[in-house]
Amino acid sequence: MSKIIDGRFSDKVMIITGAAGGIGKAVALRAAKEGAKLVLADRKEEMSKETLKEIREITSNVEFLICDLREGENCKKVIDTAIKKFGGLDILINNAGITGTPAPVHEMSEEMFRNVLDCNIMIAFHCSHYGIQEMIKQNKEGAIVNVSSVAGLTGFPGHSAYVTSKHGLNGLTRNMALDYARYGIRVNAVNPGTTDTPMYHEALEFLKNKRESAEKAGVKIEGGIVSGKVTSPQNRVARAEEVADVILFLSSSEASNVTGIFMPVDGGFTAF
Repeated sequence: MSKIIDGRFSDKVMIITGAAGGIGKAVALRAAKEGAKLVLADRKEEMSKETLKEIREITSNVEFLICDLREGENCKKVIDTAIKKFGGLDILINNAGITGTPAPVHEMSEEMFRNVLDCNIMIAFHCSHYGIQEMIKQNKEGAIVNVSSVAGLTGFPGHSAYVTSKHGLNGLTRNMALDYARYGIRVNAVNPGTTDTPMYHEALEFLKNKRESAEKAGVKIEGGIVSGKVTSPQNRVARAEEVADVILFLSSSEASNVTGIFMPVDGGFTAF
């Protein structure tokens, strides 16, 4: 893990969605150590409670909402909680998302396709919709980081819904960066490659159990998600903390002149 930067987020109010595990949890733990006031959200109750317990060992400045953010009103509640509890919002990390069931378009149900888009685009839209309103009212600089994927920079055979959603999230990122630069609000995307998270292991387990249908869709079971490419030139899976480091850099004043970018954190995967 990188060295903790004491006080980097002192007095900064940070919202993190999908914070119960994986990348979101890694961001929350480090941000807590660096002084952030945290409002976290996730729908996984047991994981959320365990993460909250760990963070409260670091700071008392944390609220955790266990809710389904596919409901737009719950996104509003998250923003409202930041305002009521901590007086505003400085940083929004749109991390909530799912991979969905791998399938090409002709085998993909409309319900599954819409669910992936709802989780991976609409949650970010709703949180940004309400969060930006507050940032503009505050009349001070803010930062938004959308956690996308290398799937938003390329194609993955058999992952039609996921790839579509992450390309869409990257497009939303770039347009928000243009729309809100005049308000001092920076918007960037982080695009992780294969990362050691609960979602990654759930996907691998699913693929192992459904090997025949996955291989029909062109999905490689071992060594990475996409057939025909190794995981990365570094030939390893990333740690969630490595992705968190980049997210927090883009959230900080160190990236004050950085907006509208897609930052791969993929060990060189997109260099192929």
